[in-house]
Amino acid sequence: MANRTVYIKDLNIFIEKIVTAGLTYRELARRAKSNPTSITLLAKGERNPSPKLAVNICKALNCKFEDIFFIKNVDKSKLK
Repeated sequence: MANRTVYIKDLNIFIEKIVTAGLTYRELARRAKSNPTSITLLAKGERNPSPKLAVNICKALNCKFEDIFFIKNVDKSKLK
């Protein structure tokens, strides 16, 4: 069964969108209904967002999903 994972296309673009919007990680987290630690880990490339968080981030940054994120299908049965 294929599992879909959301990835950030480019960390620099992600951070640029946050800065351009004039937001701190804390404020972005509040608007995206998340927590600052999650946003920090995303910006460092240490975590991938859930689909719901990715959509909430796009709403908070007033941008399209494909501006920041992409979805990759991973067939976990072939990883064993």
